[in-house]
Amino acid sequence: MLSLEQILLYLPAVAIIIGIPGPDMLLSLSRGLSQGRAAGCAHACGAGVGIMGHSLLAALGVSALLTASETAFWIMKLVGAAYLIYLGVQQWRSGAGSIGLVPAKPASWWQIFMRGVLSNLLNPKVALFVLAFVPQFVRAGEGAGSPLVQMLLLGAIFSVLTIIAYSALGAAAGSVNRWLATHPGWLRGVNRGSAGLFMASGTAILLLDRRA
Repeated sequence: MLSLEQILLYLPAVAIIIGIPGPDMLLSLSRGLSQGRAAGCAHACGAGVGIMGHSLLAALGVSALLTASETAFWIMKLVGAAYLIYLGVQQWRSGAGSIGLVPAKPASWWQIFMRGVLSNLLNPKVALFVLAFVPQFVRAGEGAGSPLVQMLLLGAIFSVLTIIAYSALGAAAGSVNRWLATHPGWLRGVNRGSAGLFMASGTAILLLDRRA
């Protein structure tokens, strides 16, 4: 189990990290703008599950492979970048023939959730960050408990706080969704802006240095 001291030190650090804008935050906002509150929350939940996945991999030592192996790191980086750029192209094409914000066949909540999971899991920077950040709060020594359990509990806290924060942002963005629907002049720009966020995130991963 985690001690009170661990939690009190960990919570502010995690809150600061979550508050720094990144791909998951921007994509939750994008989903909220394009498909409403539920879509923004669905993506936020997917991102949170992805963080928990990284925490599990780090606890099991798999993420250490990404740090040690140049080949494994590059494979994950290329796959993750390609996936985000693909999502961007799909978003761009969905709005190309119409001024509507929501595509003719909008993604289901489950599809949005899974895309959130995948976009997070395929981001090597998240894997390296979790591997470097979370273990700093793991206690060692007699009575400290299992490091594996501590890692999983810390990862779960990170995941839950991410879901809460990004769901709030996605829901806030979704609250203006109806307003946008009555102002078609803004819709195409939002579609293209959302596509740009996906593509920019993919490009940022391609430029990622493993030492970052």
